[in-house]
Amino acid sequence: MGVDRATRRALEGMDVEYVDQPLNTTCLEYAPANRVFAGAWAEAHTASDFLVVLDSDTLWFDEPQLPQDADAAVRPVDVKGSATRGPGDRFEDYWARLAQLAGTSLDRLPRLRSTIGNEHIRASYNAGLTVVRRGKGILTRCADLFSASLAAGMRPYRGSGMNIFASTGHVGQEGSEYWGSSQAAMTLAIWATTDRVIHYPDHYNVPLHLIAAHGEIDPRWLSRPPVHLHYHWMFAPRQHEVAMELLAKLGLSDDRQAWVRRRTPLADHEQESSRDAIAAR
Repeated sequence: MGVDRATRRALEGMDVEYVDQPLNTTCLEYAPANRVFAGAWAEAHTASDFLVVLDSDTLWFDEPQLPQDADAAVRPVDVKGSATRGPGDRFEDYWARLAQLAGTSLDRLPRLRSTIGNEHIRASYNAGLTVVRRGKGILTRCADLFSASLAAGMRPYRGSGMNIFASTGHVGQEGSEYWGSSQAAMTLAIWATTDRVIHYPDHYNVPLHLIAAHGEIDPRWLSRPPVHLHYHWMFAPRQHEVAMELLAKLGLSDDRQAWVRRRTPLADHEQESSRDAIAAR
């Protein structure tokens, strides 16, 4: 499904080229695969120095800082999910096999902590915000690696029976088996290509849904207003006022709050427990 005419006109007014092509033809049950193949297409058909790959449930409130002295800028995952802590972790074999397909080693991945869960893990990056230097070919490498994992029948949550709840509702049991695989492919594609990687600070890819779930706001999220917001389902009618209250507490300026209010709440969908989504991100 493409964007409507009004959106296309707005994009044209900003000199944005909108392309509607069926790029994902091999993994239709897993919607994040769309982002993987779109990134590779953009890398091959644009001439910009940097490319920014985003989830559709995110907002920019200010211009991003591009990694001029690096080849990639990313954010760690919010919670462990299908990342690995290292030897003995249930997902270690999946990551090791994927690293082998990428022609690299898991030892290339730095250790970090997830942003919400504070779990100590091998690097795994939130796919809602990825900035790469186009000339390094990272997005093409990611798509090739992801395709190789599909051909090998690899799924992090194979046989789990989960039905992940994401921004637009439940993704289905088949799609849930792939959850986190696009992030793993991107992480390994980055580190198989370069070690010039920076981690954006906390005002990028702010996980509004998880901040809401924790009640009291951790001071780390209050140090600067959000530059980039990952809102998930928080702009649906049932969560809308909570979302707006949180944005005010996070220091978002009045004019940006007003901009959001003019465009939300978004279309409602069935609101159910997000426990599976939080566990698997």
